[in-house]
Amino acid sequence: MRIFRNVVERGGFAAAEADLNISRAAISTAMSDLEQRLSLRLCQRGRSGFSLTEEGREVYAYSLQLLSALEDFRTQVNSLHAHLKGELNIGITDNLVTMPKMYITDAIGAIKHAAPK
Repeated sequence: MRIFRNVVERGGFAAAEADLNISRAAISTAMSDLEQRLSLRLCQRGRSGFSLTEEGREVYAYSLQLLSALEDFRTQVNSLHAHLKGELNIGITDNLVTMPKMYITDAIGAIKHAAPK
């Protein structure tokens, strides 16, 4: 779908080739595979240039929705990693806690505040 979107937005295989950094043959294979999977002819291509079929225009619109939903999913899953939670074990020597310039208790307090779970 990403290759299809890029081809549509670049206006053809040749323009998409440089952007995708893959050969025209690879793009053509991917497009043919997509058309087979969908059982639809998405575009006209050849010496006369590149143009979308009616089905291709509709699939392009749907693909934008799909790729946007995938990006939302990726963002949501990545946000799970943004919340620190779990067990933290810290090993320190006894006298480190009492040293005035070590601020270890302040650091532990800041960690607890930033990640209460």
